[in-house]
Amino acid sequence: MNPADILYYDHYRNEYFAVSVEVANGWIKVNDLQNSTRPQLFPLKDGILRFKDDLYILYLDKKRYSYLQIPSSNPLHDELPAIMKLYEPSNFRRHKTSWLIVGILSFVVALYFLFAEFFPKVVIKLISVNSEIEMGDRLFNGMREGIKIDQNASKALQNFADQLHLSKQYPIKVTVAISDEVNAYALPGGHIVVNSAILKELQMPESLVALLSHETTHINRRHSLQNILSSMGSGFVLTLFTNAGGSAANMIIGNADYLRVLNYSRKLEQQADEEGMVLMDRNHINPEGMMQLMQTLRDVDDDRQTEHISFLRSHPLTESRINDAQHYIQLHPFDGTPMNELMLDYWKQIKFIESKEN
Repeated sequence: MNPADILYYDHYRNEYFAVSVEVANGWIKVNDLQNSTRPQLFPLKDGILRFKDDLYILYLDKKRYSYLQIPSSNPLHDELPAIMKLYEPSNFRRHKTSWLIVGILSFVVALYFLFAEFFPKVVIKLISVNSEIEMGDRLFNGMREGIKIDQNASKALQNFADQLHLSKQYPIKVTVAISDEVNAYALPGGHIVVNSAILKELQMPESLVALLSHETTHINRRHSLQNILSSMGSGFVLTLFTNAGGSAANMIIGNADYLRVLNYSRKLEQQADEEGMVLMDRNHINPEGMMQLMQTLRDVDDDRQTEHISFLRSHPLTESRINDAQHYIQLHPFDGTPMNELMLDYWKQIKFIESKEN
């Protein structure tokens, strides 16, 4: 018998005999060198490796009835420990679990991308303007209970907005909410909510026109709807795992408060700034009001320091936005047309109401 031979103990024959061994794909194949009997296959995950007297003992079954003796002179002797380590029961289960976790996470990421990125771009094309207006009305009605409305200021601000040509397809409806939060936000379909705190900070009527023009651009370009669909899309992914259920509109209305702080991307904000100033030009209002608005909000934010104003959280005021606004104003010099008297009267009414309630 060759000293490099691997010996196999078969409890059926109760003796040792030389065998050749092949290891592949998680199995060990044992071939009798003396008899051309059918090879025996054993799963490596059931194997138990022990070291004794310069040889490896590899038990081939959990009951340890059959085993191999691998001498140090055999090439498999040095390879076997590393091979068996891969198929130790704990490692085998751990690797299996790891791949399962990776698979689940990949599925969730793909699902998130589908609903948060692809879903809004497809669905927004299927929503008509009339449907969007109806949806906006439902959203606003669902939010009314959570805000305190200043009826007099709302009427004056609506009259002010009605003097402007802001949108060809959406009815722009403005509402003043009594709140210490310096904020304003647009809903799909034409609703704009302006908090009383931001009205108190504005010093020029042109700044108010800039605010309304900026928010109207978000409506005209369907930015608000796009953002809601994106947030709703990712919410759908969560509902699959939480069984939250509910219709899309009900889910949004149920979390209506977050509509006030939906973040717009830098690209959407720059578009709202630029097209907002185009709207101001078309209405013969000095677009420098946009710069005045930005400066006012930045000054308020600096003054409050630790208490950031909500408008700048949902509409981040970056240096690039300010530079872009300055560049637009330089390229489009204003002709100096004065604001009409009726708008100025409504502006004075708004400021009077706010100062009276302050």
